[in-house]
Amino acid sequence: MSGQNGSIRAVFFALGSNIIITIFKFIVSLLTHSAGMMAEAVHSVADCGNQVFLLIGSRRSAMKPSDMHPFGYGKEEYFWGFLVAVLLFFVGAAFSIYEGIHKLFQPSELQNIEWSFIVLAVSIIIEGKSFLVAYKVFRKSHKGIGIYRALKESTDTNLFVILLEDSAAIVGLSMVLISTLLAWQVNPVFDAVGSILVGILLISISLFMINELRQLIVGENISKDLREEFKKIVLQNPVIHQVNFISAMMMGKSKYLLVIGIDLENKAKASLIEDELARIRQQLNDKNPDILSVYFDVRDLERSSAYFTENL
Repeated sequence: MSGQNGSIRAVFFALGSNIIITIFKFIVSLLTHSAGMMAEAVHSVADCGNQVFLLIGSRRSAMKPSDMHPFGYGKEEYFWGFLVAVLLFFVGAAFSIYEGIHKLFQPSELQNIEWSFIVLAVSIIIEGKSFLVAYKVFRKSHKGIGIYRALKESTDTNLFVILLEDSAAIVGLSMVLISTLLAWQVNPVFDAVGSILVGILLISISLFMINELRQLIVGENISKDLREEFKKIVLQNPVIHQVNFISAMMMGKSKYLLVIGIDLENKAKASLIEDELARIRQQLNDKNPDILSVYFDVRDLERSSAYFTENL
C-alpha cells in the first residue's frame, strides 16, 4: 500500500470509528446528564467533520494541473486541514469550556453512571485502534526520528491531523473517565472540571495544528538533513564547482519544487552542462520521487546568472 492510500485508509477508519462513538456518547450523555460526556460527544461530532474535510481536501488535491494552477492543487490539503484546526477544533473546544463553566455553577448529580464508564472504556479502545492504524502508516515514512520531530516535519496533512485528533481523543477520554469517577465518588463539580479540561486540550492541539499548517501554506522548506543529502549528490557532478543554496516549497501530498543555486566550473562546455544537469535531475529524482520540478540558478566566474529548469 502506498503512503497516500495508507493515509486515506486511516481517515476512513477514523471516520467510521467516530460515527459509532458519537452516537453512543450522545445517548449516554442524555441518560447520565454528564457535562463531560456531552463535551466528548460534541468533540466526536467535530472529529467526524474533521474527517469529511480531510477527504474533500484529498479529492481536490488530486486534481490535474491546469493553466491557472500549473503545479497542481496539492496545497488544497493544507487549506482543508487548516479549516479543521480553526473551525472544528475551536467549535468543540468552545462548547466544552462553555458546558463546563455552566455546570461549574450549577452542578448536578450524575445518573446511570455505569453507562458512562462502559462508553468511555469502549471509546478509548476504539480510538486507540484508530490511533494505531494512523501511527503505523505515519512511522513508515518517518523512521528513525522522534515523534515530535516527525510531526513537525510531516507534510501529509491527513495523517498529521488524524494522529493529533486521535491522540487528543484518547487523552480527553481519559480525563473524562477520571473526572466522572471523581464526580461520582467525591463531588459532582469534577464533572464540570473534566469538560473544561477537554476544551483546553482541544485548543492546545488546535493551535499546534494551525501553526504547522500555516508554515506549509506559506511555503515551508524541506529538512536540513534532506538538503545536505541533495547537496552531496549535486557536488558529485564534475561540472559543479559549488552549491550556493538549496531551497524547496511544499506543494501538498509530500510533493515539492526544488531550487538549487550552483557555481559551474569555468571550463565546462555549454553542451556538456545541459547533459550534466539532466543527469543531476535524474539522480535527485531517484533519491526522492516526490520532487515535482528542479530549478537551477547557474553561475560561473565569467557568465552572468542564468536559470535552467528541469521538469520531472
